[in-house]
Amino acid sequence: MEEQGKQIKQEHKTSLSGGMIVDKTNLRVELRGRLDSLSAMVVELQIRGEQQGLISLVEELEELGGKLHDIFLCEVTGKACGDLFLWGMSSDEIRERSHYPERYFGLGHIRSHYTMGPIAAGLNMLRTQIREAELSACRAFAVPPKPLNTEDEKIDRTDIIKMLNRLSSAAYILTYKYLPDGYDKMVRFSR
Repeated sequence: MEEQGKQIKQEHKTSLSGGMIVDKTNLRVELRGRLDSLSAMVVELQIRGEQQGLISLVEELEELGGKLHDIFLCEVTGKACGDLFLWGMSSDEIRERSHYPERYFGLGHIRSHYTMGPIAAGLNMLRTQIREAELSACRAFAVPPKPLNTEDEKIDRTDIIKMLNRLSSAAYILTYKYLPDGYDKMVRFSR
């Protein structure tokens, strides 16, 4: 459809970037929707934290939310994501703490349980949703788009994928910080 030399966007289509019109089922559009949902989830958690007087949580989530916004901008503009630095930790430090929680928190890997309380449960949910956004990014940036785990797969925008991976680790770290005292529900890897 055209109107005075302009293409009219149909309702099942949307602008991606640079005037490119795509179906709303485009995998990059899905990723943008997931990033938008994550930002909304961060705000909800900030409200809960403020209601409980957890100002440090509100501030930590503000910084994490800013990183999600940066990812969104980098995806839209095509600019590269910079190195992640969050709460005084580098990307490598975040990865280390999330992989070896016993060293840093004195607890093994967390097993979700209702006794973790609403804040830790909300942070754990945020972690899972960031992980789903990471998987969405892997699908969106597969070249050519195809199911992953093929021998010849190539992935563009590994910067975005890495940033999302580290942000899920960061949410995991926050979960430990806000577990109630004495929480003892851990994953047991050996039988």
